[in-house]
Amino acid sequence: MAVEPNRGDQMSPATLQSPSMKQASTTCILHFFYNMYGEDAEELNVLLKEGSRTTRLWWLSGNHGDSWHHGEVTIGRIPQDFTILFEASRTFDMPRYIAIDDVDFTNCSLPEPQPQCPEGVFTCNNSVCVDTNHVCDFSDDCGDWSDENNCEVQGVLERCSFEHSLCSWAASDVDTSGAEWTDHKGEDAWPHHGPHRDHTQNSDAGHYIIPGTHLTASGETSEILSKTLLPSFNCTVRFFYFSLNDASGRLTAQSRTLRSGSDDRVLWIREASQSYSWQRAEVTLSSATSSKIVFRYELGDGPRGLVALDDVSFSRDCVFDPDNSELPDPSFTSAPPSTSNTPTSPHLTSTAPVNPCQDNEFFCWQSPGKVCILATLQCDYHPDCPQGEDEAGCGPCTFENDQCRWTDVSDGQSKWQRQRASNNTEPPTDHTTDTGYYMRVNFSKGSTQSEAQLESPSLSPSSPYCQIRFHFHISAESAGSLRVLMQQAGGSEAILWSRSHSTVSHWSLEHLPLGLHQQPYKVLFSGVNNAAATQDHVVAVDDISFLNCEKSYQPPALASFGCSFEDGLCAWVQGAEDQLDWLSGTGPTQTSNTGPAGDHTSSKGKYLYIESSSPSIKGDSAQLKSSLLPPAGEKGYCLSFWYHMFGTTVGSLKMFLQTSDPLEKTLVWQKSGNQGDEWLQVQSHVILQKVHQVVLEAAVGGEAGDIAIDDISLSLGGCPVSDLCDFEHGSCNWQQQAAGDSEWIRHQGYTHNPYTGPESDHTTSTPTGHYFYLPSSSTDRAGQKAAMFSSLYPADKGSCVQLWYHMYGKGMGTLNVYQQSEDGKEALIFSQTGDQGLLWRFAQASLLPQLHPYRIVVEGVKVGPTQEGDMAIDDVQLTDDQCPPRGFCDFENTMCSWSNLGEGVDQGEWLRGSGGSPNPHTGPSVDHTTNSTQGHYVYVDSFVGEWGDSSFLVSDVLQPSTRGHCLTFWYHMYGNHVGTLRVYINNWKMQAGGDEVGLLKWTETGNKGEKWQMANVSVTHDEAFWFVFVYQRGRTAGGDVALDDITIVPGSCYTEPPIDHSDNKGMIVGLAVGLIVLAGIIIFIVLVMLNQNHNKMNQQLFVNDDAINQNSVFDLYDCRIDGTQHSTESDFSFFNKIYDPSPQAREAATSSTDA
Repeated sequence: MAVEPNRGDQMSPATLQSPSMKQASTTCILHFFYNMYGEDAEELNVLLKEGSRTTRLWWLSGNHGDSWHHGEVTIGRIPQDFTILFEASRTFDMPRYIAIDDVDFTNCSLPEPQPQCPEGVFTCNNSVCVDTNHVCDFSDDCGDWSDENNCEVQGVLERCSFEHSLCSWAASDVDTSGAEWTDHKGEDAWPHHGPHRDHTQNSDAGHYIIPGTHLTASGETSEILSKTLLPSFNCTVRFFYFSLNDASGRLTAQSRTLRSGSDDRVLWIREASQSYSWQRAEVTLSSATSSKIVFRYELGDGPRGLVALDDVSFSRDCVFDPDNSELPDPSFTSAPPSTSNTPTSPHLTSTAPVNPCQDNEFFCWQSPGKVCILATLQCDYHPDCPQGEDEAGCGPCTFENDQCRWTDVSDGQSKWQRQRASNNTEPPTDHTTDTGYYMRVNFSKGSTQSEAQLESPSLSPSSPYCQIRFHFHISAESAGSLRVLMQQAGGSEAILWSRSHSTVSHWSLEHLPLGLHQQPYKVLFSGVNNAAATQDHVVAVDDISFLNCEKSYQPPALASFGCSFEDGLCAWVQGAEDQLDWLSGTGPTQTSNTGPAGDHTSSKGKYLYIESSSPSIKGDSAQLKSSLLPPAGEKGYCLSFWYHMFGTTVGSLKMFLQTSDPLEKTLVWQKSGNQGDEWLQVQSHVILQKVHQVVLEAAVGGEAGDIAIDDISLSLGGCPVSDLCDFEHGSCNWQQQAAGDSEWIRHQGYTHNPYTGPESDHTTSTPTGHYFYLPSSSTDRAGQKAAMFSSLYPADKGSCVQLWYHMYGKGMGTLNVYQQSEDGKEALIFSQTGDQGLLWRFAQASLLPQLHPYRIVVEGVKVGPTQEGDMAIDDVQLTDDQCPPRGFCDFENTMCSWSNLGEGVDQGEWLRGSGGSPNPHTGPSVDHTTNSTQGHYVYVDSFVGEWGDSSFLVSDVLQPSTRGHCLTFWYHMYGNHVGTLRVYINNWKMQAGGDEVGLLKWTETGNKGEKWQMANVSVTHDEAFWFVFVYQRGRTAGGDVALDDITIVPGSCYTEPPIDHSDNKGMIVGLAVGLIVLAGIIIFIVLVMLNQNHNKMNQQLFVNDDAINQNSVFDLYDCRIDGTQHSTESDFSFFNKIYDPSPQAREAATSSTDA
């Protein structure tokens, strides 16, 4: 693998990533060969990536000739999945290359467990055998860390990783003055003084020690001394050392018995001086007198390389002097060492009063009197001193008095600085007092500095519910951003939050989850500069605090997180990563034809909503976040809320579950577009077994798209049983029919076949939601069936079955829905055939009257061998409302099978409304079906959009009929310059060619008066097609454009409607004649129905499956009853005059198969 000079157009590195690998043992070594040849400097790095943390293992730069060289580095113990990266950089216009070959890993597997370990060998918890001299040496030789636990029990008392201090190691009196060994982080010492990673943590956040950095002359020395050893036999010292490019220097381990070092005995001397790996060494000594171990480094004649020590430990045979007495040497006299071990606080000044407290106590030095608290209460996120000084410098800060140990760690001219607010500053006020202080960084126009960071002091371990709360300000749009990062003790760094758009007000509030930390950690605020910014910009923060972080914190009961928003946000907070805030509202929102008329709780209370009109723009969003919630527990909990999404340009509403450890955000529910002028309920059974928070996010879709929420509740256990079966937590007792030769499958996300099946379920509209689908395959047979059936419903249960189905693919078969009696007799009540497009479609069918319990059966019929015929169903329910017959829609309860779909072409949606709606809108005052203000229709918000904007209303896909089809509808067009209404037919071939509307079949333009008018459209076709209503907005806003009582039946219409409607007189005469004929047909149909009902009163209500075929009683397209063909006229009369959608109508009359 090679990086060549003519690949790429900039200096960015090329990266080659390995496959993801599992854990690696302490002995894991990477081998490879490299070739680095060229005229100018170039660099090759080997990086270790664990999650978000990247650590440099190996590095090399320069020209090394046109030949292959061997490279190796110990990867070391990796307890999680990881990848290796080769990263190369070079000047792209110079003749050179970097290449690697023969990559190999050796000794990387974890040690194998053994049946039994030999005597004198340590047995790990996982039955691995380890040499006792490797126990408690800071190396996980077992593979489960059991050889590094309980070291006191193992007798290993003296060991130091240098992570927090030098432990008992001390400077020498006999080395070069000012050349003490010091501890450093890998990320700080590299590349000039030490390696990029330590041995303990195997990361750049770990610590090690290095010899004095001020050694300048050959022969100068740097020493570090252990505690005093009492006379010991076979005392073993284990340690790890790093040595690279240091051939001239000399590193030794020595035994010292005299303070002057005159009798030092060399125990170990470094031999290899060129390795990128930490290497283990050990020495064993016996001494009859007291002694110390000395690590000594002597600078040589050549350049100094990288030298470091880490993880020094002594075996159980080493006996230490508890008083750490000085070694004897008469020639040395000095003051006795201090024996004080009183802890000091780094933020206390020299003017603090005398400490009257015990060693294990903290002195509340700012509080009146002599108040002492336990030292463990300092920096525990909770003020225990009367003045709170035990939390000073521990993270929270208003910046009024100082920076509270928050520190600028930026590289470049732009720095974070403490700023006093004034009329001449940006922002002109602070958040605390308006005239106080805050922290800010200013990036000048044209600055090439990419980032400026403000780092917190070390933060104490925290509870799983810990959050950081802060106020921030961003002065300019798109000039840069503010990020919040978290740096953990292991060195990993994660981006918690980022915002690039400016703050509307001077200060915005944000809450971010930090979660559980077992070790100290840090938080960083990072101001990021956009080098292309055209103006100066400022990023500022103020009033940083921490919530629920104390280790003892326990969250309140789940019910306390519910909220009706009558008195604020309760335990919920606004998210500040987005552009908008949720607003509190009562009554209708500011914009007509969108938003609720009142809240859900009482219709008179408050709710939350987003305002979609100006200054909001499409894509703007608002977040509402809960506090951090506990794990859901064994039975989980039910999260319920009500939402309202009504308007012609509604965006989306999403619900996320976000965890802090790890930082993950999972979409669990979403809806987009107009959902009707009503409050709808969401119930989600949450079973997440991690601390988490709920995030509700609403996005603007256009100027008429207000979205509202209300009445959030949380309760233990599952959600209440509903008549709706959404398959989210099982099959709802639906079962496979044994007679079927294939099966329906409960599934989530994409189906396995391409070009068919849904992308998500219908309930949640997410890949995590569930549905049932019937897969297709190349072994399917024509006519092959698979059926599933519900449990039995009582005879008096339900008037209408509703479900959502998905039938997308060129090889789509037929979906049938039956009503089945207890004895197995079936009646077909719904059928759909062929490709219906890549969307979930709504279906409903009237249930036949019953005397006995019944069940619903869903059957899929395949067309033959194909992998493009996956059909699916979701959200099945029975309702007591009557539903209109197939092919007819009066919009009283639903939109039926009509959809707002413009495939990105339309600029607004058709809305379902009524004249009596309390929400102001532009529809007619009465509908056509009931001629009342309570009846419903669909209409277009003519105040939204611009002249020429279009709204599409699309039917489901209709199958070919030799007699053609007749579309009948009632329309209402009233107002000056009201625009144009058109009817098209479209099919898959035209749509594939880019034609979204199809062939024009009918059109009407302008004001037609404040009345409903009827129109017919006859079509003939030889392939599947669909109808499209298109309204095009007129020159001025306002007016009513609406549709009602749409009917589609096979056969031609009575008269062919002309496209040119100039002959109004002829049309009126035609309508009059038609109405007379219709009246006669109505009378005839009523008499026939009464006679049939009388004859069928004692007949069995179900017909045998043998008597049913595609042209039988329930083929509503062909309108056949018991094999008898009814006239098209009678269907029109029945649908528009006799049909009563109210539940009372069902109770007042006995339905039959005629219905």
